[in-house]
Amino acid sequence: MNTFRTRRPLLVNATQCTQASSIVTDLGERNVHAGDWIIEGENHERYVVDDAFFQRTFAPIPWEPESEGRHYGC
Repeated sequence: MNTFRTRRPLLVNATQCTQASSIVTDLGERNVHAGDWIIEGENHERYVVDDAFFQRTFAPIPWEPESEGRHYGC
């Protein structure tokens, strides 16, 4: 197995859900559980990831004000 890394930083907007719901993504309708993150990419594509994956993969931008960083609630 080969190990890879991204070639450039990936900037996304992320919102952590506080309650279960469903959203429409490029792959169809997805269920979102409380604690999951909805990630919107540079081309406005949307993904759902669980909290453990999000915490391992993403970090807030240090120069971004806390009030404008991570958004909470679906």
